[in-house]
Parts: sequence; structure tokens; C-alpha cells
Amino acid sequence: MSSRGSLGEGPSPAHVLTLEYPDAALAGALRRFVRSRLDHHADGDDVVQETYLRLFAYQATARVNDMKALCFAIARNLLLDHHRAARRSAHVELDDAIVCQQPTADRVLAFRRAVVIMADALERMPPLRREIFLRKRLDGLRTDAIAKSLDMSMAAVEKHVVRAFQDLRGALAERGFTMEAGA
Repeated sequence: MSSRGSLGEGPSPAHVLTLEYPDAALAGALRRFVRSRLDHHADGDDVVQETYLRLFAYQATARVNDMKALCFAIARNLLLDHHRAARRSAHVELDDAIVCQQPTADRVLAFRRAVVIMADALERMPPLRREIFLRKRLDGLRTDAIAKSLDMSMAAVEKHVVRAFQDLRGALAERGFTMEAGA
């Protein structure tokens, strides 16, 4: 076997990051709540994204008992801050040609959630499958090298890698993600 330690040696991903994401109904209600209180939809999208970021940051430090109440409280405070700032300065329209190349906060959160799901799926894999998958995909070892070091056939190693991908795809699909969509 490998000298690689088990993924379970450190804190499990669930303990490091317990991220709950607002479901579609809550996200829609939050978006309508924010947009109904602003003149510009783009500002509303910013407030909603900032709400998610603050929710995520809070979830990293404490357990959320009522996500809906917390989301609306965060959004309400952000709206107050927005209106205070708007009173101090005039609104400047930005050119649509100026587009941020960075992924949106929603996309970043979705990727982080997908990472947590895949780490959990890796933990649940049979040890040999996980070991082969990590050697192949993370360490970049060739199939023949893995097969030789584990005294297995190359076909057996390839089957473990395929099954590991199936496990990861299945775990993501259960939570509404796809590997093809990139989370």
C-alpha cells in the first residue's frame, strides 16, 4: 500500500466547511425581496451575492439554525448600507462593456460546495479505489506504475479509476451537480 495518509487523518471536510446553500425557493424569495427595495437590478444582484458570501462566511464559523431568517437579516442590513451609501454619493451607471473576468460569488460557492461533496465521496470510497484514484488523478502517476506498485493488472487499476469517477459523479448528481458543468 501507499505511504499516503488517509483522508480522515485531518478534520473531515464536513467539519471544516459545513456549507448549506439556499434552495431555489429561498434564493428566489431573497432576490425578489432585494430587488423590490432597489431601483437597479444590478445592485440587487450584488446585494444577493454579498448575502451569500456573508452567509457562507458565517457558516464557516457557526451553525445556522434558520437559514431563511439569517439570509433576510443579512440582506436587510446590506440594503440599509446600500441606501446609506447611495445618499452620500450619486449613482454612476457603469458601461456594460466592463465585465469582471472573475467568477461570480454564486459560482465560487457552487464550486466550494462541489469540493465538499467530492471530498465526502472520496472518504466513503473503498480504500483501494480511493488510493488508486488519488495516485492517478492527484499524483499524476501512470496506470502501469500504479499497477506495478500495487501488484495489480493495468485493467484492474483502470476499473478502479472508472468506478471512482462513477462514485464522484453519483455523489454530485445526488446534490444536483454535474462534473461536466463544473459544479
